[in-house]
Amino acid sequence: MVISLLWLFARRTEYTITQFFLDRIAFILLRFLWHTKAPCGLPLSSDQGAVIVANHRSSVDPFFIHLAAKRRVRWFVAKEFFSNWFFGWFLYETGAIPTRRGGIDNASVREAVRLLHDGKWVGVLPEGRINLSDEFMMPVRPGAALLARKADVPILPVYIHGAPYNKTVTSPFFMRAQVQITVGELIYPADFDTDQAMIVAAVKGIAQLAGHPDYEPTLAGKNWKPSANESTPDASES
Repeated sequence: MVISLLWLFARRTEYTITQFFLDRIAFILLRFLWHTKAPCGLPLSSDQGAVIVANHRSSVDPFFIHLAAKRRVRWFVAKEFFSNWFFGWFLYETGAIPTRRGGIDNASVREAVRLLHDGKWVGVLPEGRINLSDEFMMPVRPGAALLARKADVPILPVYIHGAPYNKTVTSPFFMRAQVQITVGELIYPADFDTDQAMIVAAVKGIAQLAGHPDYEPTLAGKNWKPSANESTPDASES
């Protein structure tokens, strides 16, 4: 009886039964361990593709976006993280998009654009790594803007406040927190001449939500890398 009810609930979503169980586990963590407050939904229709961007202070930042979205968001993740049997299984189950670090991965871009054309939501953390510096955000890359322009969909800035993290990818699962999600206004490719200008506007949108209206984002050069005390290796890729 219980299995039948779970199957029926899962069928009413885009999840498989396994993904439905993972979703419920995430919900428990978000509500009872991290006490996450999120808006009732995002300013997007269910059939409207969009690229979601956010600041990046924790290995579990995508969990918080997931709660705000109330549907699956497909995240870019560096290919090497798929080689671990457990982490790789988890990433495939959550619909992550494997990509290579540095430069443009044409295969992952094509997959993301296809999803966006189908009305799906794709998540990109433009810093590319967890930010451990004193700066509001590290230099960003324009990958999110490239996707938005190719698919002709908007970018949605989101600010994550209070995300837990303590040096390791698994540390947030043993930390209590008070997390607040704030959502900005949609940014459309047609309003910008370049991808660089569009990603700068998106990051300024995140800064506005965080109460930093005068923040001026910087772009990461092709070979830019943070120092050891500014970031930690991460699965996300921008």
